[in-house]
Amino acid sequence: MRTRIIGLYIGALILTISVIIRAAPEFKYYNYAWAVYAGPLLFLALFISQGIVTKWIPFYPHVYFAIQSLLILVLLQLDPFFDYFSVQFLVLVIQAVWVLPKRTALIWVGIFGVLIVIGQMTSEGLDGIAFSVPYIFVGALVTFFGLVTLDAEKSRNDSQKLLVERQGAHRELQDYARQAEELAAIKQRNMLARELHDSVTQTIFSMTLTAQAARMLLDRDPPRVAGQLEHLQELAQSALGEMRSLIQQMRPKPLAEEGLAEALRRHCADRQKSDGLQIELNIEGDQRLPLLCEEGLYRIIQEALNNIVKHAKTDRAIISLNLARPPFGVTIEDHGKGFDLNGLHTSNDHVGLASMEERAHSIGGTFSIESDPGKGTRICIDNIQPQEAGNG
Repeated sequence: MRTRIIGLYIGALILTISVIIRAAPEFKYYNYAWAVYAGPLLFLALFISQGIVTKWIPFYPHVYFAIQSLLILVLLQLDPFFDYFSVQFLVLVIQAVWVLPKRTALIWVGIFGVLIVIGQMTSEGLDGIAFSVPYIFVGALVTFFGLVTLDAEKSRNDSQKLLVERQGAHRELQDYARQAEELAAIKQRNMLARELHDSVTQTIFSMTLTAQAARMLLDRDPPRVAGQLEHLQELAQSALGEMRSLIQQMRPKPLAEEGLAEALRRHCADRQKSDGLQIELNIEGDQRLPLLCEEGLYRIIQEALNNIVKHAKTDRAIISLNLARPPFGVTIEDHGKGFDLNGLHTSNDHVGLASMEERAHSIGGTFSIESDPGKGTRICIDNIQPQEAGNG
């Protein structure tokens, strides 16, 4: 913007000086030769002051263009006729294009064209039309390039503004992503702490009690110490298995690489080795789901198997996974001891169910559970219809 204004001032100064230099030889023998100098200098003075006065009087540009046009027409009427004074209309054309709104600027450019023809014809008659053509043509070119320059500048400014907005949005997304990662990490740590408390911590506590009992029996009844040590060894193996299971759950092989079906097959094999849980895995179809859906289902199944191992008092489970066609879903069931659904909200043994329900809703599915004491438990995740699901 500043460069454009400086260029306009320099151009007006050069044109004004060139008009004076070109007209001086034509009028040097006339008494009113001073008008050849005074007129263009007055034009230049009004030109320079236009921006300052407009700050005080908003409508001043229209008054300014009228005064300048009248001044040029007066100069065109000097004798002898000198059409080169019309060059100063080109300065007004540039100024109108850069100062006024586009529609208003085009109106003034049209007025300047008419005034050029009138000024030439009042001195030269019909021949003045021929003198007018070059000025009108150059004025049209100046108008065109001026408008193109303004459009380019506006587009550049809009692009820069959009870039700044996008950079701001990108920074906000990065902040949201970091917050999401932090929340996920906190949730993961809380889950690990709960799992450690519910499984490994209790097993280690049992190992401590067993070791204390063996120590007491060492003096009173030594033959029974062997049985306590054997029990202690079983507890240690159980704790090791639980730790391995937790580590495997916390660091599963990326689902993006192997897919949900293959990850479940591997996980079921690992659970059989670590917990002795026999899992019947039925998978229909092989479609790949969006990664968030696959991860959500994987975590739900993990939590359900954890509950079966800890609470169901059974060594068998059945998983039925539908990956054939939408709506997709999974069912996890066992024939263990079950529980009373009426006491679900007051029992601390089933806090993992709330986590499973939250995950199901987060991937657009529905969560339902069926259970009765002595009749096992059945968990269903249904109605998952991801738009991005496709073939694996």
